Amino acid sequence: MSADAAKSENPVNLAANWLATGSADRNKALVPQLQEQFGLTALQAVQAMRESRLVLARSH
Repeated sequence: MSADAAKSENPVNLAANWLATGSADRNKALVPQLQEQFGLTALQAVQAMRESRLVLARSH
């Protein structure tokens, strides 16, 4: 397995990519959505939110 494949299977990274693609409901709080969708802790949800900003920055 490549390093990129292993990284993409990390639930925090999956959640970050999900956020970066605009899949979240922006009318609801993000942390509970991430916890429900990906089984993350509150800390992991915040990490995913931060990572999603990096994903977006790299795409531009």
